[in-house]
Amino acid sequence: MKKAFVLVCALACFFILAGCVQPQPGSETACENDSDCACGVHVQTGDCFAGNKAFVDTTRQCPDFCTGIAGNFVAKCVQGTCKNVQE
Repeated sequence: MKKAFVLVCALACFFILAGCVQPQPGSETACENDSDCACGVHVQTGDCFAGNKAFVDTTRQCPDFCTGIAGNFVAKCVQGTCKNVQE
C-alpha cells in the first residue's frame, strides 16, 4: 500500500513538472515545428507578436520586431515555444 502511494505521488509530480516545461496545448506560443510559428500582429491585441500562427495576423507586419533592424530574425520553434531568433 505504501509503495502504491509513493508511485502515485511520483507520477503526479512528473505530470506537474512536465506541464511546467512545455507550453500548454493551444497556448499562443505552443509549437511542434518551425512551420507552426509566425511573426506579425497579435490577432486580438494588435501588438507586435511572434507565436503560434493561429494567433498571428501575418498581413500586418512589424518589420523591426519580426525581422530585426539587420533583417536576421525569424520565428522558430524552440523547445516547444515559438520565438524570434537570430539566423
